[in-house]
Amino acid sequence: MTIGIAQVPKDLSFQAVNRNMEVRTTFIEAQHDKGNRKLTEGEENYHRIIDLAREGIAIHVDEKIVYVNHKLIEMLGFKNASDLLGHEASELIEPTRREISKELETTMLNESEELFSIEDVYECKDGSFLPVEVSAIPIHYQGLPAVQLIARDISERKKVEAEIWEYQNMLKRLSSDLILAEEAQRRNLAIVLHDHLGQSLAMAKIKMAGVLNSVADEELLENLKAIEKDISDAVKQTRSITYELSPPVLHELGLVVALEWRLEKFSEETGIKTSYEHNADAVELRNEQEVILFRSVDEILKNIIKHAEANIVLITAQATRYAFMVKIQDNGSGFDTTILKPQQRKTGSFGLFSIKERIEYLGGVLDIQSEIGNGTTVTLNVPVSLEGI
Repeated sequence: MTIGIAQVPKDLSFQAVNRNMEVRTTFIEAQHDKGNRKLTEGEENYHRIIDLAREGIAIHVDEKIVYVNHKLIEMLGFKNASDLLGHEASELIEPTRREISKELETTMLNESEELFSIEDVYECKDGSFLPVEVSAIPIHYQGLPAVQLIARDISERKKVEAEIWEYQNMLKRLSSDLILAEEAQRRNLAIVLHDHLGQSLAMAKIKMAGVLNSVADEELLENLKAIEKDISDAVKQTRSITYELSPPVLHELGLVVALEWRLEKFSEETGIKTSYEHNADAVELRNEQEVILFRSVDEILKNIIKHAEANIVLITAQATRYAFMVKIQDNGSGFDTTILKPQQRKTGSFGLFSIKERIEYLGGVLDIQSEIGNGTTVTLNVPVSLEGI
């Protein structure tokens, strides 16, 4: 049906504008009162099908909504189609997302060869917001180009995703809390070993030295010297265990110095050549940052011993004003990093997964670069605030 054709002036530009207004009016009126134009059998069947659809459906011509199905009306909390007909299609969308939603719809219509969906947020009648998954399909409606929007309510899915995200975050916090609790226990045990067992062994060694000076019997003297050697070995082992449990250098001098100490100890134990570079003598980090970074580097060095077959290891520590980075490089056998993907993860890669979770809890990033035969580079990067760097 055409409205007011006999009254249209002959001026072409005005005629084009008027015709556009007539088309919009025609569609809106057709939805308010279908008696204005008798729908064809095909159109009636089409309306019946989409009215019964489980997804919300809207059709817009030149950005104006000309049709909505019952599901969309229900989803958005309206009572009648008349509440939506004639409005801009963008008014369905949460206000702050309208511009980007228009761009995404244009992309779907003009640049995609296949149908795909985007996640968006629609505004309900009561002002609340509804997360939806939207597809846009170009169609012809009553003879003119139109766009059909198909919206699926994904609020339940989003709720589940939020719960999963919170659960994962809780696990990361738990992992961090566990490592800090473990570190506290390590430190307490180290103090007990040093202050009690270590001191007792030291006193036993001193007393044994006094006894040795007073013994004349050669056979007894040899036996006592053997006991003295056992005591000396026990002192060394106690000291080594104390440092292994909780190196005082970490808590007293900080991470930068502790990493240097750990690398030197690593070289002594394995014979692997090492190098350490850093751009700051002392960096003040939070206790949890220092502990997690130190234990992460320690785990990576242990992995190098077990798997890398390397003979050179380089650690670089770099502090900037907003980040602290530790890079561990080896010239070992390397590995295929696809084994770190969740679907292919092997039991042996759990250590790296655990490190990743802890670093991400600090707001940081774990990056692993490796190729078979070309060594491995592991980078730990965490955000910090370091004034004066």
